[in-house]
Amino acid sequence: MIMRNQIFSLIKSGKIEGFSAAPKMIETVISRVFVFNKDDIVLKLYKRDNDWWNINRKDLSRGISRINFIRQDFEFNRFLNPKIYFDLKAAVIDGGIVKLADPKSDDDELVIVMHEEDISGIFTEVLYENKLTSEEYKNIGRSFAKIKMAIPKSFLPDSKLNWYEQMAGISKNLSGWALSEKDFPKEVAEKGLALFGKKIEENKVNFELINRDDLFVLIDCNSENLIYSNRELRFIDAYPPKDDWQLGTFDVDIFRTASDIYALAGEDAYNAYLEGVDEIAGDLLDKNLKDLYLLYSAMIMVPYFFMLSKKDKKYQAKAEKYLLFVRKLVN
Repeated sequence: MIMRNQIFSLIKSGKIEGFSAAPKMIETVISRVFVFNKDDIVLKLYKRDNDWWNINRKDLSRGISRINFIRQDFEFNRFLNPKIYFDLKAAVIDGGIVKLADPKSDDDELVIVMHEEDISGIFTEVLYENKLTSEEYKNIGRSFAKIKMAIPKSFLPDSKLNWYEQMAGISKNLSGWALSEKDFPKEVAEKGLALFGKKIEENKVNFELINRDDLFVLIDCNSENLIYSNRELRFIDAYPPKDDWQLGTFDVDIFRTASDIYALAGEDAYNAYLEGVDEIAGDLLDKNLKDLYLLYSAMIMVPYFFMLSKKDKKYQAKAEKYLLFVRKLVN
């Protein structure tokens, strides 16, 4: 572990071959991201020592589980955004310097190599400013539907659960998440969770008929993982980190993004987006379930924005606006 932490320290201090200056480091729950502005390169390395994550999500501490996760993460994000995600390397220390080498099959100190992305078009901010035209929202819907339909089924995780069983697990996880955020009013969270569970049970018979072959690959498509600029929708860091977050009905992702649009930009923007989706993939949507999937997304995002607001106050207004949307859904 000391040697592995040394890799982080060396990169942070600029002791890495092939780069002109020390990087800026951004630390997340499970990774460290090094931004080399002068070289237009970003390196992402996963941590090993988050026990909560390793036990409850994916074991990133070592070995084949870590290797498979990082490789899948890279391949999935490269499929969604090949201009940004362009290489996978192994980090090795040689003479006190970190070098990036072509990875062998058993290398687990893997590095995802990216071009630096202009994050000025983070979708959260774009939606909150709400300066897009109806046609732009329609085009976002068209683009999103095309991407959803194009993702290869090879990215689906192994699962023998039907959709009702999946949703029952999702409901349990959602409860723990929503009730863990103190700024999310408990009475609203409990109402939302009760309604979510009720809607799942109302659809139990139909959901039990939906099996793996009927499901789609999901994207971690919350508004913080989307970029919209120059009339183009792009994804960053959109690989769902847990197996049961990686497959679902076509509607799940469509309405996750729809929820962000509705909550932050309003009903007209939401309707225009769905018009665009409908043009491309109308036969795949079950609009009778839109309230279920809108509620699911909203119950994820309100706690998330409140959590983000602890470090960056700009998210406070987004969280409060999203909370109004949840109140609307549960009432």
